[in-house]
Amino acid sequence: MQSRNRQAALCILRRNHTFLVAEIRDPHTGRVYHRPPGGGIEKNEIPEEAVRRELQEELGITLSTIQALGSIDHIWFWKGYEVHERAWLFLADSSEHPHLENGETPEILEADGDRFTTHWRSIREIDDSLPPICPSTLLQFLRPLLA
Repeated sequence: MQSRNRQAALCILRRNHTFLVAEIRDPHTGRVYHRPPGGGIEKNEIPEEAVRRELQEELGITLSTIQALGSIDHIWFWKGYEVHERAWLFLADSSEHPHLENGETPEILEADGDRFTTHWRSIREIDDSLPPICPSTLLQFLRPLLA
């Protein structure tokens, strides 16, 4: 299997004790992940610029206030690659966006035409009946910060 290095900027859109995740399916394996909205950092772009751009492109959301939380280095498998990723994490409050604050789950539209449903996922509880979260250590990272 080929490997690939990448940096991504992901947004933890918080609503009470939940956060928004996209349900993404690997087209090669069929494996499903729950992943916060965001995406790759482009050349000459800083993580904060990337997360703002990605949320505007994918959800039509303009982030006004965000808080940098740090980063997680992890490995995951996507589209036939072993992806070595540094995921920069940013916190935003859903109250700035009434449709999100009301619990709506917008569809994410990727630049390549892929569409993903979204769900509100608990920060506090691990539910093994749901798909794994990517990055896999995200909940452990968030709990002390957002408890």
